[in-house]
Amino acid sequence: MPLVLAVLLLPVVVYCSVRAVAPRLGGVSTEHRRDIDTWHALMGLAMVAMLLGDLARPLAVAALVVCAAGLCWGVLSVDRRTGGAAHLRLVVGAGAMAVMTLPVAAPAMAAGHDAPMAGMTMAGPSALPLALVLLAGLVGVAAVRLPAVVRRSPGTVARLDAGCDVVMAGAMAAMLLVLL
Repeated sequence: MPLVLAVLLLPVVVYCSVRAVAPRLGGVSTEHRRDIDTWHALMGLAMVAMLLGDLARPLAVAALVVCAAGLCWGVLSVDRRTGGAAHLRLVVGAGAMAVMTLPVAAPAMAAGHDAPMAGMTMAGPSALPLALVLLAGLVGVAAVRLPAVVRRSPGTVARLDAGCDVVMAGAMAAMLLVLL
């Protein structure tokens, strides 16, 4: 399953990276702005590294810092007139990534990883309620955005943006389930 999720995430990372560097190249979006595309690309790369087992402790610490920054960015940006919902989805995703990355970044978990997501577990029973809330949030994000993917009315760019949200939320939810 980790390889399948990584393969699904790579097109999202490429699409969001292109949009972050050259926003007009990917088309005009009403919700996903350059900052959301940048956060998608960064978190997508961290997810692929986690899935392929390449998230050694130094990279896990860097990913944790990026996720914490994304979480803060999302919280501080939720009240914007445009894109507030996208920033709320960023908060849920960055929170989930931080919870998944924390055990690898913690010094007690510094042993090497010989299999995808090996050695990754939740930080203890106290993390379970937060993980369940984030899991529900991720499922909610996917459920809310899925209609925009299958409908023809919003346009291609809006459908691609919604598809990115669905793939990332679905992959994060699957990863959280493995860790529970």
